[in-house]
Amino acid sequence: MATALKAVSKEHKAPPASDLFAGASTRDVLGSTHTDELVIALCGPIGSPLHEVADKLRDMLRSTFSYEACRVVRLSQFIEEHAKRASRSIPDTPAERRHALIDIGDEMRSVYGASVLAELAVHEIRVDRELNARDQQTRQYLPRRACHIIDSIKNQQELELLRTVYREALYVVGVFAPVSAREQSLRTQGLDNAAIAMLMDRDSGEERDDGQTVQETFPQCDFFLRMDTNTETQLRARVERFLHLVLGTQVITPTRAETAMYAAASAASNSACLSRQVGAAVTDQEGEVLAIGWNDVPRAFGDLYVSEVARAGGTGSAGEDLRCWNFGGKCYNDEEKDLLAGHVVDALGDLVTAGHRQAALDRVKGNRKLRGLIEFSRSIHAEMHAILTALRQKGDRVRGGKLFVTTYPCHSCARHIIAAGITEVYYIEPYKKSLAIRLHGDAMTESEEASDKVRLLPYDGVAPTRFLSLFKMKPDSRKRNGKVIRLAPDQGTPKAEKSLEALPALEALVVESLRRKSLVEDPSPGDANHEDSGPTPA
Repeated sequence: MATALKAVSKEHKAPPASDLFAGASTRDVLGSTHTDELVIALCGPIGSPLHEVADKLRDMLRSTFSYEACRVVRLSQFIEEHAKRASRSIPDTPAERRHALIDIGDEMRSVYGASVLAELAVHEIRVDRELNARDQQTRQYLPRRACHIIDSIKNQQELELLRTVYREALYVVGVFAPVSAREQSLRTQGLDNAAIAMLMDRDSGEERDDGQTVQETFPQCDFFLRMDTNTETQLRARVERFLHLVLGTQVITPTRAETAMYAAASAASNSACLSRQVGAAVTDQEGEVLAIGWNDVPRAFGDLYVSEVARAGGTGSAGEDLRCWNFGGKCYNDEEKDLLAGHVVDALGDLVTAGHRQAALDRVKGNRKLRGLIEFSRSIHAEMHAILTALRQKGDRVRGGKLFVTTYPCHSCARHIIAAGITEVYYIEPYKKSLAIRLHGDAMTESEEASDKVRLLPYDGVAPTRFLSLFKMKPDSRKRNGKVIRLAPDQGTPKAEKSLEALPALEALVVESLRRKSLVEDPSPGDANHEDSGPTPA
């Protein structure tokens, strides 16, 4: 049935709805609605080769994987079009132009909602579907090999909007390069060092809810692509591996780094900490996982509290689990910091009048810098737990090994990492409060080129959240009659299946929202003149 529908798709005809069930099971009918369509959204810090990756994805999908329709949707174009309609000029000088685009983008998010640029991208995809993937007689949407590449999202709301609409059909790729490479790229575009520093800081995370927050959005990607050489060979190899994984056209297994980071992320789920879940994995020099760890409360005589299955006639796990959720029902770290804030205000004495004490207390409690100065948590950190376990069990193999952790290490963990003999640390989520480099710059660095210090590096590869969906094989999908099944690239289909029945309906809701904001004029699907209409962002 699916093969028959693909053939119909090429002829731009669809069978009557009443014929769908003729001689087919319900499962076959539902399966026939699946589409090979993909949406790939890019995210990355300024100066990273985002445009190059977008173009390479488009070109390889067309030439190698026979995707008929591949297009790049650049969100910056919506900003420029909005500025043009508002009769606002954008400077020509590189630094001023970038700041102006960020300013106008922030204004659009402030007025129309933080996800507005992603909504306009959805509208572009919707218009393309109406024009090129809908039978004009039956009005049915036709399956097709199409990919929409969004370059690039900048905040959490944009990411959430796209995931709500496209679900499994969406892949978010984090593109980044070492700081030195990004700085050099910006210099070649005519920016000086002062302008580069200002733009990098602003792009990373603006102090406004509707601004750019790449640093917080980037860790939530599905695949991380590090371009440390920025060569054509590396770009092609990395993009090709990603596409083969998504489309299932080659037997690809995880790298040691991907296995270790998945182990770290899995370990994080053991944590009952009320603040956050963090996981870590220690490997030896060859990359073999030695031990995992997570942040939680230690118990007497070694190791941490864990959930246990209730024993017959016993008190069960709840009575034996003395972690914070079950022992006081509070975060002891927050409680102690609140008490400390009171001591600070009281120490000021007459400098704080009675009528302003609560305001002063609230200000001290709310200051992120002050709250990050010290920690009173009962939990051991994931890095420390993993290192202690590895040293206890396989101590001779820890020195010279690596640490994979879901969150950038704090300055407290940094000294233990250094002392344990770890040579490299790979992380996904940044941690702004960490003073690891400031306090231990003599022994630790974020530079990829350095070899005389412990290196702190962003993780590269499949995100733990997509590990199973991309690497776990379906039964009998790799062999037939004892022989390897070899698929040509143009025969590959996305591992994560998506029904075409859902996409147009969800896109229509987004378009309706844009219409209510007077941002687009989108004719109804039945409009006979639809072919002459296109996206008209205001």
